[in-house]
Amino acid sequence: MTHPARTAALLLLAAAACDPQGHQWVSTSRDGVVEVSQAFAGESVTGETAAVYFALRNRGPTEDTLESIVVEGAGSARIHETGERDGIRVMSPVDALPLPADAVTQLVPGGTHVMLLDLARRPVAGDSLKGVLRFRSGREVSLRAEVHGLTDLERVVNNGISRSAG
Repeated sequence: MTHPARTAALLLLAAAACDPQGHQWVSTSRDGVVEVSQAFAGESVTGETAAVYFALRNRGPTEDTLESIVVEGAGSARIHETGERDGIRVMSPVDALPLPADAVTQLVPGGTHVMLLDLARRPVAGDSLKGVLRFRSGREVSLRAEVHGLTDLERVVNNGISRSAG
């Protein structure tokens, strides 16, 4: 497994570990083709922005595209990709996110994610961010991302890495 793929898998496992009872919130489009799961967010440091991460599964035989996201309490929500320019990590907004047929697309820290901008209030641990994902096909899927404290996320990620390393 490549380093970025291993990191993404570990982060998603860590996110799942945030729920000790094993409850995973999952939402699907009405036709059952597109599914969102493993949604989480970290507390907002500035109070003005926050990032949301999740897994999208396209069970269909054709590609679809995530075109827009609306999250309650956010002035806007934009898909961002993280990359490197001149040795510096940068985020760049993208207009849409393709979802290959019969595949899972993961939005993870340090990679593709959703940035929430102009928040009405600062999300804190224990909050739940709710919204809707809209796709080119006309499908819509509900989103619910549990907010975790930054120190809790670090602990969960570190525990996930040490458990997986053995």
